[in-house]
Amino acid sequence: MMLSPNTAANQRLLFRRKLAVASVVLVTFLFLLVFNLGSYFFVKRTGRHLEEALNDRLMTAASLATQIIEKDLTNLYDPAEHSLIRILLSQIHSGNDFEAVYIIDPDFNVLVDSRIAFGMTSRGYLREDSTEIASALNGTITASRLHTVAGNHFKSVYAPIIDFDGNTAVLVLEANAAFLDIISWFRRGLYIGSLTSLFLLVFLTAYLLWATRLFLKTEAQLQQSRRLAAMGQMGATMAHEIRNPLGIIKSTSDVLRERYQNPEKPDELFSYINDEVKRLNRLVNDFLSLSREPVLNADDYNLQDIISMAIRSFETENRGRINIDLQAEEKITVNCDRDLIHRVILNLLLNASQAIETDNGEIQIQLLREKIRGKYFACVQIEDNGVGFKDDTRNIFEPFYTTKTKGTGLGLAVSRNIIEKHGGKIEAKNRSNGGAMIRFFLPLKLK
Repeated sequence: MMLSPNTAANQRLLFRRKLAVASVVLVTFLFLLVFNLGSYFFVKRTGRHLEEALNDRLMTAASLATQIIEKDLTNLYDPAEHSLIRILLSQIHSGNDFEAVYIIDPDFNVLVDSRIAFGMTSRGYLREDSTEIASALNGTITASRLHTVAGNHFKSVYAPIIDFDGNTAVLVLEANAAFLDIISWFRRGLYIGSLTSLFLLVFLTAYLLWATRLFLKTEAQLQQSRRLAAMGQMGATMAHEIRNPLGIIKSTSDVLRERYQNPEKPDELFSYINDEVKRLNRLVNDFLSLSREPVLNADDYNLQDIISMAIRSFETENRGRINIDLQAEEKITVNCDRDLIHRVILNLLLNASQAIETDNGEIQIQLLREKIRGKYFACVQIEDNGVGFKDDTRNIFEPFYTTKTKGTGLGLAVSRNIIEKHGGKIEAKNRSNGGAMIRFFLPLKLK
């Protein structure tokens, strides 16, 4: 079935709104992605530049220190010269704010330390830099990688020391790399910021989708209100122009029946006239009800009594062609307009009977209590064994939407307005074993 122009326009509007939301989300995502990646690479590059600057500083200091130490150095392994070397190391240590300054032999033993005045000690972590130390022993000043001990970052540089006798050792300068703590802090902040940005993006997406749905719903309600207002103006004129002729037709039909109908041979034409008058009168009532906002005359009623009353009205019109089975729980009281709810139930029963094409039709009505999102509702469920809905059930509550050859598409739209005016909702679907099911919910009267 082809979509109505109004439905097609709504779908195009919905598509444009979704496209706008997707565009905003995509642009925001790309902006956050570029910003976070840029920040990450900036922090990483800054850390690399700071590390390179520390390397240059250490290697420059190591080159100058080796020149100072080798100037008057005779024998690295002569304890008599260690005191003088230690003084030079202490000056280098304090003058450059190093963490440690010492000299090691090829076996990683400390020969002279700026802070230790006795014996030879060994530092095991130096073996991690054995490659760099080997390069220093071969005459090349080499910087180590960054080390972390007890949460402290430091970097070492290794420079060759050669005494007058040709003995080779390695000068070690260790410098604190505390700047990496700041870099790590920035990096952690960047990670937290990225997660926060992702959360905000998800929240923004959800908010935009909610706002779009709300906007479309509000716009649809506004358009419907405008249509109903226009229909209301036209409805008053229609009610006057149609009901008066209908009354004359019915009165004339009754007079003609009394005057010309043979009691022994009833003429069905007179029944047809009355049936069609009732149908047209119902059409006028539906049209007026749709064009006007329902006015509730609410009170507390037993919903089962209203259903039973509607069933009796239905059976009077259908003369037993359809069997109705009512299954209800204990007394369920709702605050409602009895006449309007009676009208809804009767209209749903008539729709169900029209969908049943055989003479052994069955309609089942269930009255239940249901809890939806923490709130309690009375649920009236009407099922039939008819042909079911041929199209999307989301459209059947739209005004003037119908798949029947003689239908007007007003009955279900009027029913929805009445139910929603009571603070409830109505829904429809096809049954798996054939036929249709319509349910509506009314807020329960709480004791």
